[in-house]
Amino acid sequence: MATSQPIALHFQSDPIRRVAGETIAGSVDLNIARAQEEHIEKLRIEFRGAITTQVTEQNPGRAGATHRAVVPLIHSDQVLWTQRSAVSAADSHHNISLAFQFKLPANLPPSFHCHDSANGHDESSPLCLQPRRTSCWSKKSLQQGWAGGWGGITRDRQLRQGIWGEYSRAAVTLSLPDLPSFPIATPIPCRLHIVTETKTMDRTERPEDKRGKPLFPVPPTESAKLHLKLQRTTHVWASYKLEHVKDTFDIQPVRNSSEDSQQRNVKAEWVPKKDSKDRGFWRRSVDLNTTFDFPFAPTTSTTNLAWNYKIQLIIPFPGLGNDLKIELPIHLGASASAPLPPPPISASGTSSLASADVLPAGTPPTLDRLSSSLSGTTLLG
Repeated sequence: MATSQPIALHFQSDPIRRVAGETIAGSVDLNIARAQEEHIEKLRIEFRGAITTQVTEQNPGRAGATHRAVVPLIHSDQVLWTQRSAVSAADSHHNISLAFQFKLPANLPPSFHCHDSANGHDESSPLCLQPRRTSCWSKKSLQQGWAGGWGGITRDRQLRQGIWGEYSRAAVTLSLPDLPSFPIATPIPCRLHIVTETKTMDRTERPEDKRGKPLFPVPPTESAKLHLKLQRTTHVWASYKLEHVKDTFDIQPVRNSSEDSQQRNVKAEWVPKKDSKDRGFWRRSVDLNTTFDFPFAPTTSTTNLAWNYKIQLIIPFPGLGNDLKIELPIHLGASASAPLPPPPISASGTSSLASADVLPAGTPPTLDRLSSSLSGTTLLG
């Protein structure tokens, strides 16, 4: 490819999404004539990656102290060309393509960036995903329609519509595929079973008030009325300082169609008390199915940076403090595996780079507030 600049950098494939263990390949186009005009004697490409953490210690009445830590992960370089390199007469006044390859370590942490503006914490790690065999298998199973077991957690509490009066009751069961880790950027089915029971009343009382409105508490009949959040806790070590940063992200359903929402037994059912046939309560139950995904960096722990997640589901009910909440720790895993390595590079100045890396299938995950310290940089010597 002709270029008016002395140097141009190209990657074989998408340089944004990388997978630990794969090979990054590309080429540098060098305009020989321009390089000679600018007295370029050597062309070297460097590959660097590190985990960088920073914690600012706030001291009232005194200047804050900043603690930093850097853990190198990748440090590699290749000399692609020197003035002594053999160049044919035909290429001496044109461009030559200089191929390069870098192998990503298999144990690289995933991409991550976090900043706490209030306390001056800043953390980042390189741009890649760390594949696990179980996560890749889980992704395929979920994409084909989950047919395995389910794991659930149940929470219930007493509710009161006003300040005084008897208590009602609400319970919810959150069920997810029974997996040790959930692949990121992959639709995950979720089942919700919600049950509400009115306060104790006489059998002659109806489940609706005089205006035909269902008695408190009424279960939600649409998943859109629920509040699903993902909470992330980041643990940062810089020098001898340890700090924690918490972030909360709203999770939206992947799709919201009639197939995703099923209702059952919405009609009130009378349940008599054991000691009295004339006293009891009205019960309603609803089943909701929805699908969501987590476009965030996989759960990771390193020497100076670690983060974990938990799901928070909130079911709102009228009245002060009546919301029903479920919190469930969740482990996120990488959803891509390393592609096959590209063919061996040819001698310097002769590679056409006809083959490209095979990228993992699917849409690249949107890693939150992504900032990478991993880069390919062309240096002149």
